[in-house]
Amino acid sequence: MKKVVVKIGGSLAIDEAKLSDFVAAVSKLPALGCQVAVVHGGGKDINENIALLQEQPTFIDGLRVTTPSIMKMVEMTLSGHVNKKLVRMLVANGVNAVGLSGVDGSLFEVQKKQGKVDLGLVGEVKKVNPKIVESLWSAGFMPVVSPISIGADENGQLASWNVNADTAASELAVALQADQFVLVSDVPGVMDESKTVIPELTDDASEALIETGVINGGMIPKVRESFKSIRRGLKSIHIVGWKDVDHFVKQINGELNYGTILG
Repeated sequence: MKKVVVKIGGSLAIDEAKLSDFVAAVSKLPALGCQVAVVHGGGKDINENIALLQEQPTFIDGLRVTTPSIMKMVEMTLSGHVNKKLVRMLVANGVNAVGLSGVDGSLFEVQKKQGKVDLGLVGEVKKVNPKIVESLWSAGFMPVVSPISIGADENGQLASWNVNADTAASELAVALQADQFVLVSDVPGVMDESKTVIPELTDDASEALIETGVINGGMIPKVRESFKSIRRGLKSIHIVGWKDVDHFVKQINGELNYGTILG
């Protein structure tokens, strides 16, 4: 069986038509010999709910600054609303889908992410325990994973931590030794200065584009975490936008490339 990790972004998760198409496409993959794990974000859903707290979302290098009150909302949104919505839709399409987060089975163990500024309850994955995903695959289930993770807080108590979904997905792909890792983004791929999709991209070229600001915002952690995964053994990483069921299935099968392949 071909092991495939697919990460979908937040805007896809709230576009009903695109999400229905995505679910239809993923539902076809088990019959094509693929064991699939779906990792999801949900940034736009989170922003809508955070507005209820009257707190302004703040991002640094594409990472959300996470206060304790925002953390509660992030966990409710991702591990609750978004996760279960995806599971419901997959089940309706005949898939034995199971929702879980990085907290379940200590799938993602983290420590506080360090940086130039304090990001709050933002975690950095230190250990992945993929047995729960492998067990679900063996039993014929498709895991749907929220990136909320587990780790000790400043008082030494286990707490939930916000982890960038691209990071969580790439860490899971490495731990599972996935044959293919696909990031379905809000854009059709990594774009050059003329807004044209770059079909293939190297690590050095990506850093140059980050330096000049061509690659910016949320694409920065997406690209950097992908190349970290490549250096740790992943061979096939694709960043694509959403077109339709046929394009996505052909991308997985290697019949075409309509996005950016990192290598």
